[in-house]
Amino acid sequence: IMNTILNELTTELNNLRWSKSNNKKYGRQSLNVSHTDEEEEPDRYYFITGLIRDWSARVHNNFTPSLRISKASKLPKHQRVIELATKYIELLDPNFTYTSIQFSKCMLTPRHVDKNNTGLSTIVGLGSYEGGSLIIYDEEGNEHTHNIFHKPLVFNANQQYHRTQDFTGTRFTITFYNVKDFK
Repeated sequence: IMNTILNELTTELNNLRWSKSNNKKYGRQSLNVSHTDEEEEPDRYYFITGLIRDWSARVHNNFTPSLRISKASKLPKHQRVIELATKYIELLDPNFTYTSIQFSKCMLTPRHVDKNNTGLSTIVGLGSYEGGSLIIYDEEGNEHTHNIFHKPLVFNANQQYHRTQDFTGTRFTITFYNVKDFK
């Protein structure tokens, strides 16, 4: 049943009309995965559902940074992938808690930690790609390669440096995590 859900998620993500995310200041940093030298900026395709950190100083939050439900959570086009991802994580580990889900397409991330997360994260890879493993660094800086294609990996993305291995093809990832509060 797990593979059936992942296959259905792959189909839904392939058919989804992705919006390009290119906000350099606040968006996830991504390496350029374009196949032509003419493209200066990489295509960053991702969206986050659930809680996100609202850095804005606007009236609706009394000019104070806070957490809020993402706009992507409310879009009709995302409802089926949210439903499938939720079903998947509940079957995988009914006790795993998370506040947010990030859906990514062809993201090639450099070495980093997720400084705004807390606790454990679970990531799984989908799509039709070669390479694209998750590389996690230990305390000595040694690389440990994890094939995440249909193989969920639980790790502390806030404390462990990690990056994406180069890949070809269409690589989707779904990451379940807890966003850190401003407190």
